Amino acid sequence: MNILHIIKNNPFFFITLLAAAFFAALTFRYSAIVGTVEAVCLSAVAVMAWRWYSNSLKRRKEQVKILSASLSTGDKGFDEASAFPLPVLLVNKDGEIIWFNSLFEKLLADFSLLKNNNIDSAIPFRKRAESEEELSSFEAKGDKGSYTVYPARLSDGSFALYFTDDTYLKNIRKKYNMSRPAVLLVNVDSLEQAEDIMPHEDYYALGANIDRLVTKWFVEYNCVFRRFTDGRFFAITEYVNLQAMIQNRFSIIDKIRSEHFGPDEAEITLSIGVGHSLDFKECEDNAREALDMARGRGGDQVAVKTDDGYEFFGGISSGKEKRGKIKSRVFAAALDEYIENSRGVLVMGHCFSDYDCIGAAAGVVAIARAKGKNAHIVVNKQKTMSQPLISMLESGTGAISFISPEKALDEAENNTLLVIVDTMRDKLVEEPKLLNMGLKTVIIDHHRLAVDHIEGSTYELLEPHSSSACEMVTELVQYSPSKPKLTQNQAQALLAGIMLDTKDFTLRVGVRTFDAASFLRANKADTVTVRKLFAGTAEDNIQVNNIVNSAVYYDRYAVAVSSVTGASARLVCSKAADELLSIENVDASFVISSFGAGAINISARSFGRINVQLIMEKLGGGGHHSMAAAQLTDISAQDAFALLKQTVDEYIKSL
Repeated sequence: MNILHIIKNNPFFFITLLAAAFFAALTFRYSAIVGTVEAVCLSAVAVMAWRWYSNSLKRRKEQVKILSASLSTGDKGFDEASAFPLPVLLVNKDGEIIWFNSLFEKLLADFSLLKNNNIDSAIPFRKRAESEEELSSFEAKGDKGSYTVYPARLSDGSFALYFTDDTYLKNIRKKYNMSRPAVLLVNVDSLEQAEDIMPHEDYYALGANIDRLVTKWFVEYNCVFRRFTDGRFFAITEYVNLQAMIQNRFSIIDKIRSEHFGPDEAEITLSIGVGHSLDFKECEDNAREALDMARGRGGDQVAVKTDDGYEFFGGISSGKEKRGKIKSRVFAAALDEYIENSRGVLVMGHCFSDYDCIGAAAGVVAIARAKGKNAHIVVNKQKTMSQPLISMLESGTGAISFISPEKALDEAENNTLLVIVDTMRDKLVEEPKLLNMGLKTVIIDHHRLAVDHIEGSTYELLEPHSSSACEMVTELVQYSPSKPKLTQNQAQALLAGIMLDTKDFTLRVGVRTFDAASFLRANKADTVTVRKLFAGTAEDNIQVNNIVNSAVYYDRYAVAVSSVTGASARLVCSKAADELLSIENVDASFVISSFGAGAINISARSFGRINVQLIMEKLGGGGHHSMAAAQLTDISAQDAFALLKQTVDEYIKSL
């Protein structure tokens, strides 16, 4: 054992030992007994320290021998390991540094975060070592460079970490990724409607102004672009420029919206679909899917297709009603043909069905009966908010058949047509198993397109600008080639759905909404009878008032936590959310309610200035611009309140 090497590596210990010996000798001059005791104690400490150091060095040598054995068949101890051509760090199972070779010593300056002779503060290795039987390489970032670390578990439980400095290669990889292509498809919303209501000279001036702003934005981010037709653009750029667009949250969306082009009834906004991948073809395909998603969600937003789904920007405006009914006429004819070629029809809405869901289903049943087909509405009567409406439709002239989800599975045949109303999400339908039976499926919905929408449908009518599914179905009844005749109860059911989703004709109401209501009134829909369907019990009204009184208000938002349980809980909470909007300075309301252990429902409402759909989507839910909801699991009401507040704050910052 080289004593000089020991002194060199432990100078503080030997300085302390010499100082203690000096003071012991000095004490001996004045008191031989005390000096002798100090000398004995000092000698004992020195012997113990020497033995500890010797044992520690012996253990370290053994571990380095094990490391050497793993490097080659030789047994040259420190020499073998020290000569290894990569930086090597030897740590025990607790993460304490045992030894490192001279090459790693040069890296110590780059790993200034190493503290207390332990790697955990700089390299999160130990958790990985505990969770993986076969260790895989991982990255460690130093102060000046990046390293790939290859770990090896040694026979005594310690670990050898081999470091490779690949900073240069990682920088090349980063530059490569940032130079990959991104494709943008830009569509101007409502341009056709503007052309219908504007003089030609004003319309062409409008197009020129939009082209100028979009072109300037493309140039700002180094895009190569072309204009397809009026209001449609194609652009290619590098991923690094796309990152800059994302950082600025696609400012062109706000710019176009704030210009107020043309008359108010022609609200001009942009829908942008973005796709990025390794090749141009896949980029374009992703961009087209993203554009369809952005337009299906009402426009005025950007959808970026990612590996995990979609990322959205914008979506602030609620959009304008499209006056043309050509799409409804075409769909009505197609639906008529699908019904004609089917053996029977099953109509299904979302779980916990409301009046809009049941009313729209009743309208589809009327169309099917006009073609002489049997039609049933699939509903779980134990979990519905529409029991008064269901009871009305099951009685009187033209009574409608309601069947349970279990019976629907038995009724379904290969030639059965499945019509889904008031939802497009596979997780929310009354019986998801029906979607997996290979049936021809038609979707009619007014909600904004969701990421988890039903795929593989035969035909779909998605109108996010419509007030309700009942409004859409009423138009289909009007334009159906089979000329169905609505019974009074069916007309009242459709009117009830419109009144529910428009809050008695106050929200999302357009010309087509009143056209539909007028048609239903002409078919003997009685407004008094419909109004009575919304009447609640005295106990329900008391519970609504209690929820409203318990609400917390901040930044024009109202949030309440409900303690109501039972069958009427969802209906009470929905009414409370509506009631909170009637309070001064409240633009959006949220009611949190508990449904069983760890199951939380959030009802969200707004007057349209706040897009509650975006807020609920962050929580895994969805809905419409001014009416949405989310369901959470394994969470308490108070934790849900905190999570909701955090989500609302993030939404406010994004505006």
